[in-house]
Amino acid sequence: MSNIFEQSRRGFIQFSKIAIGSSIGILLSHKFQKKSSSVLAVEPPIYYVSPSGKDSNPGTLEKPWKTIQKAANTLQAGETVYLREGTYPITKQIRPQNSGSENQWITYAGYPGEKVIINADKVYVEPPMGEPPFAHDQGAFQIENKRYIIIQNIILMNSHNAGFTVRDSDYIHFYNNTVINTFASGIAIWRNSSHQKVLGNTVINANDRKMQLKHTGFPLSNPPHEAISMSSIKYFEVAYNLVCYCGKEGIDCKGTSSQGKVHHNYIHHTRRQGLYVDSWGGILEEIEFYDNIVHDCECGIALGAEDGSEVNAIRIHHNIVFNNRATGILLARWGKDNLRKNIEISHNTIHHNGYGDGNSEQPYWLVGGLYFYSTNVKDVKVFNNILSDNSYFQIGYSGDYQPQGLEAKNIQIKSNLIFDPHQVNYPVYLEEWAKDYVYQTKGIEFIQTQPAFKDALIGNFYLNSEQILNLNPPQYPWGAFAPNQTETYWWIVNFPPIIPL
Repeated sequence: MSNIFEQSRRGFIQFSKIAIGSSIGILLSHKFQKKSSSVLAVEPPIYYVSPSGKDSNPGTLEKPWKTIQKAANTLQAGETVYLREGTYPITKQIRPQNSGSENQWITYAGYPGEKVIINADKVYVEPPMGEPPFAHDQGAFQIENKRYIIIQNIILMNSHNAGFTVRDSDYIHFYNNTVINTFASGIAIWRNSSHQKVLGNTVINANDRKMQLKHTGFPLSNPPHEAISMSSIKYFEVAYNLVCYCGKEGIDCKGTSSQGKVHHNYIHHTRRQGLYVDSWGGILEEIEFYDNIVHDCECGIALGAEDGSEVNAIRIHHNIVFNNRATGILLARWGKDNLRKNIEISHNTIHHNGYGDGNSEQPYWLVGGLYFYSTNVKDVKVFNNILSDNSYFQIGYSGDYQPQGLEAKNIQIKSNLIFDPHQVNYPVYLEEWAKDYVYQTKGIEFIQTQPAFKDALIGNFYLNSEQILNLNPPQYPWGAFAPNQTETYWWIVNFPPIIPL
């Protein structure tokens, strides 16, 4: 059985590498194609920056400026700067000095059809001292106390702190940017910020310990934060982003964030969780995660309340979570393990999670498809999911739940399609880290059968409609894809897409 699992994993990793090769090819060629005249129809003045320019120039197409900071010092509401093709080595953070307005945004954009690279390798970062935010939390491109700014079609590389960072700002939108090689986050939006959009971006190799500057006498620390960090902000959208090969979590909504949507992101090969919810300093609430693809991470999706008082009103639906080393969807115990309530987990496909590296006969530190590890949860609905071929259990709960504990906490598990090929005696004891006795439940009104995926070995989780319709009852739309749904593979073909303004 383990050989079959390993073949499956190797087959999909090869498929994934081909897909990422295609995506990076798109990144370096198709991604910067010229957009329609409606996108470029920005009110004058329009300025230009080129590696061959001079900051003493007027900033015209014929006589461009040389540095992006010159533009950042100059632009006023309604103005745009186009960065011409080439590499821009910087030695200090880029910091915009002015805000736009509701109908007059400021735009920093790579020139259509050209590749623009900011190389932050020479930006010095002080060692952590005093109180946060520390120097390594800041961005090579830093926006503070500003409004109505667009950042578009820029590649930022080799930052010893973060890539793009936003603090105390409203209406800052990131479209089709790429961040490669950072010590902290690739893109981070922090505290007292609202109305943010992070759409169509690529983040590769964020949270890399090798990117930290080695300060004399200061030990190497764990990289801070996540590939895309959304902390204590309101009204935000994170969508159509590619996040891969990163040293910590993929996308994290944390702090006291609220009214957010995280959808159509493709996250794979991160050392920690693909998607994470984690309250700090108060209540995190009303966030929706849907139509995301998560594989080859640690846990696929995790819900924690490490230091905040509560996580409330979280919807997780129509996601595909597969081949992750640990649990597919985890109700975690990290930190203070505070309350999570009003959680809905529905119409997800959760397949082949929890096998670790596939080489051990012992349970991984966290296993299974959906794991109620924390007991500090209530008012949870789990319905119409496909949970198949996950290690040790499809839906499990901690032995710390009292008899009838799920019912007492109003945890409703109903109408899921479950396929469990394993013969397991419960409880399963997870010794390595969880130190928990885990029991399995299938809930009520479940269907127990092998789901008719088109080809799970290569990540094709569209359903064979004939088998599904022959089940009794046939009306439940299990999993992330309904029968007869058009097969699009949006996360592989031309991904990330070019986001129109």
